[in-house]
Amino acid sequence: MAETDRAFDERLCRVIAQAETTFFPEDYVWRPLAAGEAPPADALACVSDGGAWCAFVPAPAAEAHGRFRVVLFRFAEVGPSAIGFVAWLHTHLRILGRTGAIVICGRDRRSSPALFEICQGAMDYWACPVGAAGNRFISVIETLIARGKALPGA
Repeated sequence: MAETDRAFDERLCRVIAQAETTFFPEDYVWRPLAAGEAPPADALACVSDGGAWCAFVPAPAAEAHGRFRVVLFRFAEVGPSAIGFVAWLHTHLRILGRTGAIVICGRDRRSSPALFEICQGAMDYWACPVGAAGNRFISVIETLIARGKALPGA
């Protein structure tokens, strides 16, 4: 039987409520890396565009441009499947928060068979530019977590 829209929404509200969620107190920026330069130890991620690499690192206090608010989701090893989470949260950010976000998916260090069943072993960093959009981004996530915790059986 196909999952109804309501069941889909409730399942993912439970997923976000059960996830270990970290709201980073510091902002992050993308910093270019020189050819052959090792990523800084405090980088959350590194990505390449062709041969150019950038690291996502804590923003220096003086850096006013290109700052992001960051949230990390590490999914529970028990509970409902997190399949569809990225699209679901993007939809809520667009509708409720009138904003979008970037998502950087990585491999969860726990790497258990149960976690693979829940979310294919992924953990997600989500980021939104600092300012009004970033504030709405955080508010939507907090609202969805509260909604998930209020569901019967949560």
